[in-house]
Amino acid sequence: MIKTHIRIGKTILKKPILGASGCSGWGNELLRFNDFSKIGGFVTKSITLNEKKGNEMPRIMETYGGLLNSIGLENRGVDYFIKNILPEIKDMECVKFLNLAFFEKSELEKMIAMLDSREGFDGYEINISCPNVAHGGISFNSSAADATSLLSGVRKMTEKTLLLKLSPAFEDSFEIGRIAEDMGFDGITFTNTYIGTAVDVKSRSFVFKNKQAGLSGPAIKPLSLMNVHKMRKKISIPIIAAGGVRTADDVLEYMILGASAVQVGTQLLVRPSVLEELCVELEERMKDLKIEDINELIGSIKE
Repeated sequence: MIKTHIRIGKTILKKPILGASGCSGWGNELLRFNDFSKIGGFVTKSITLNEKKGNEMPRIMETYGGLLNSIGLENRGVDYFIKNILPEIKDMECVKFLNLAFFEKSELEKMIAMLDSREGFDGYEINISCPNVAHGGISFNSSAADATSLLSGVRKMTEKTLLLKLSPAFEDSFEIGRIAEDMGFDGITFTNTYIGTAVDVKSRSFVFKNKQAGLSGPAIKPLSLMNVHKMRKKISIPIIAAGGVRTADDVLEYMILGASAVQVGTQLLVRPSVLEELCVELEERMKDLKIEDINELIGSIKE
């Protein structure tokens, strides 16, 4: 019998495939396209302490082999999530992680305090990786020292599974991953989008109002594969890989390089049924390759 269960912290994934934050919305948008009892789960879009309007239009632009986005964490805030979204998703038959975004440590602490006693989700994906939101010109992800101060004590606030989402834009991400492991985090989500931009030739201006945007999609997979390999050399806790996943072989490549699971993002916008389809395709591919237990693949790259 094919075994596809993966453990991350206290959480068991039936399949090593999750819908990524942002593209998964709140999960209910995907429910009519996927049987959630057959997938690993999903990560919600980012939740902030207070309502956030997001960036000015335009926010999305197609590009070669991918998508540029500059959404800006638009959401109604944690209180709205608790009252209106959590009741809708809490009984879904899959793993649910809440992506938490913030601008000060106190905001993160307040959100966990408001959420942690509630049921209906499995853990948090702490997001210090978003390239589209600036706060005083400082990114927590750009400095290991800043990240250490930010993350200190977070593990003591919850017994739920705790993930940290990091950006490939900063070399310090690898050191931050090691620090997070030492602090008791259960896993690292890596990578996020790569920082890019676009220019309007007619107006000779940037397409996006804040100039930069995050590049996702198939074009980034080779870059993210290498970054996951580098992160695996730094840490021993699970890596949830993200970047250009479309096929079962994409999943297998990441896992062979050391990921325990993957997230699917941009492909959900093209093929919203991809989560269930990938889970079926993965089992079929494992049978073809005579792989009985998905766990035997993790980090099995021959160097």
